[in-house]
Amino acid sequence: MAFIGPGTGRTGGHLALGANMQGLDPILQRQSGNAEEQLINYAQQLEATKMGWQAVRLHLSELHQVNRRDYNIRIALAGLDDLISRRDGRLFVLDNNDFVMLVKGAKVSEVDEAVFQIKFLFQDDPLTKRDDAFSTWYDLSIGHRDLMRTARRLLQEKMERRGGGGETDGFAEIEPIDPTTLHKFQTAIESLDLSAYMRRQPVCVIIGDNHPEPVFEEIYVRIADLQRPLMPNVNLFGNRWLFQHLTQTLDLRVLTLLARRPSQFLAGPASLNLNVDTLLSQAFLAFDAVLKGDAQQSIVLELQAFDVFADVKAFEFAREFVRRKGYRICLDGLTARSFGLFDREQLGFDLFKLFWDESLQMGDTDALAGAIKAAGIGRVILAHCDDERAIDHGHALGISMFQGRYVDQVLAPGSRPRN
Repeated sequence: MAFIGPGTGRTGGHLALGANMQGLDPILQRQSGNAEEQLINYAQQLEATKMGWQAVRLHLSELHQVNRRDYNIRIALAGLDDLISRRDGRLFVLDNNDFVMLVKGAKVSEVDEAVFQIKFLFQDDPLTKRDDAFSTWYDLSIGHRDLMRTARRLLQEKMERRGGGGETDGFAEIEPIDPTTLHKFQTAIESLDLSAYMRRQPVCVIIGDNHPEPVFEEIYVRIADLQRPLMPNVNLFGNRWLFQHLTQTLDLRVLTLLARRPSQFLAGPASLNLNVDTLLSQAFLAFDAVLKGDAQQSIVLELQAFDVFADVKAFEFAREFVRRKGYRICLDGLTARSFGLFDREQLGFDLFKLFWDESLQMGDTDALAGAIKAAGIGRVILAHCDDERAIDHGHALGISMFQGRYVDQVLAPGSRPRN
């Protein structure tokens, strides 16, 4: 295994290449060996010291053929250089062009940003349109065995492609979530340090071509981040009501963590995505009790529409309770189709959050703009803004608050205003 950064010759990262990669740069042509076997050997060495290690497999082999050319793979390699070097990581480029990256001590958000940068390179490929199809994640502290099974299967598949035959140690088919699986997942969450999975994403005001001005940060844990290492073969989203129960369990864990370390996570204005039942729980009361001064006034509580209308009476009671405390509330998860169905003032929400997707450009733009105006100037957030088109279209609709990866990139150190 060579001690170089991907495609740069810089010391610090570890790179192993499969045979199909020998047509790249001269520095990469010098690398040889069986990357699949090296991955197995290295993963075995980590078994005794696996705490703090994460692994990510990028499924580049499933990209359209035109996107699997040598120069595409070379650019993708370069995109991981910084993280690999900073975290003394290991990158295995397999025979089928998949990447497997291992890093120690990195935040989930840090790894996710590196993966997103690679995904963005192939944004027009159908693979990137499928949720969680581009990458598979492993927290080695609890998912080491799954990584080993994956590595052995990848070696077996390589042997079969080359006529080696043999049996494949594959994963089971994707299983639907059921009460038993839900209980196992909830039990597994209890043993995790959720602080490693906490994410932050700002909501910003953007006026014209001016630089984004942060208003508050959403603080959250994504179920998908927990699912990848814990139960990669279970469809946790297949049953809405079981999934809802799971999110309530996660709410309680997150609130407990925030109550223990408010200065770490709530130093500035923030939003929390919670369930209605969570607002009526003892965990929320304990969380509220540790807040200092008028800190409640700087916190936005985001509620999902389907949760609100599942029990309107419970929502109304929770709404009055938290508003008396000084919290603001936001109706989250609205689409172009559902936005006009709700009256913000009548429901008692301070904010609405609308999700950006292509349908916003295809529907009745005038009607949507009218509904946004009726909701109130400065009362609507456009989320999931992954490119500049979302900002431009949001401005055309009368929206001034935005959230998403594009906003994150513009805010990054060294970035410049959009003009």
